[in-house]
Amino acid sequence: MRIGTRLTGLAAGGLLLAATIGFGAASPAQAVNCDLPPVGSMCLHVHNAATDEWYWYGPWYSCDVHRLAFSEMPTWINNNQTGGVRTTFYDSSGGVLGSVSQDYSGRPPGYSDAGNSAAKSVRVC
Repeated sequence: MRIGTRLTGLAAGGLLLAATIGFGAASPAQAVNCDLPPVGSMCLHVHNAATDEWYWYGPWYSCDVHRLAFSEMPTWINNNQTGGVRTTFYDSSGGVLGSVSQDYSGRPPGYSDAGNSAAKSVRVC
């Protein structure tokens, strides 16, 4: 099950431009509730390489496994998890790419570039 906030079209382009000007080229566009995710949650920024759209998924809280489409490339994590909670990233065959713990914001494990990110599923638990 995927719960997502999708930003597309001109709104996403405007937010991306604002984020680039305000935070530097390495920072992704920010969405409502994903600037600083609620306590205990995390958000995942995604580039859809097939449609060239950029959007956020989240905030995610539970131990569900969130599967990404083949063309979706995770590019950034905004994390406001609490102690003991880890986000684990898996490749398309279920192999562990790596995990991050609380208060991590940055590139996800398996990230090469916005069009080539190996993570295809994420588990927050």
